[in-house]
Amino acid sequence: MILQAVALTPASFAPYGQVLMAQNGVPERTVWAASVENLRPNARGNVTYMSLEPEHYPVTVSELERHRFSHQIFVPLEGTNHLVVVCPSTNDGIPVINKAIAFHATGSQTVNYNANVWHAPRMVLHHPGAFIMLRWDTDTDDDTDLITLQQPFIVEPPPGIDIS
Repeated sequence: MILQAVALTPASFAPYGQVLMAQNGVPERTVWAASVENLRPNARGNVTYMSLEPEHYPVTVSELERHRFSHQIFVPLEGTNHLVVVCPSTNDGIPVINKAIAFHATGSQTVNYNANVWHAPRMVLHHPGAFIMLRWDTDTDDDTDLITLQQPFIVEPPPGIDIS
């Protein structure tokens, strides 16, 4: 399946979580800007530093993951552009692969996935990049569900976005 990425906006991502970004210029302060829900009393906040090698369009997405009990926030560092791929699920929690959506996120956009949202693992675009990630974990297999796609997605760049 081929997906064409679109520019990430708070409105387009709302069914899957929140996008934190300047809306009205500087200075700006938005309180309660994202959900950080923890659905397990024994989970602890897990702050992780991630440094990644870049992917280049077209990008192949071969896995999806979800975190049934926790939101997951990615804060890009140093202007890291990144690819966000999400997939709705059935009431039984099965990803609806043919409804996947790809977003091209800029280095000024923080992404917060709602709990139980299927998404591709974190990918940076065209240059090495880094993130701070926050998720509630118990260090058990319940933290992350991971599936390998029988047929990977190919994600093409959005029209009009400089990918250099």
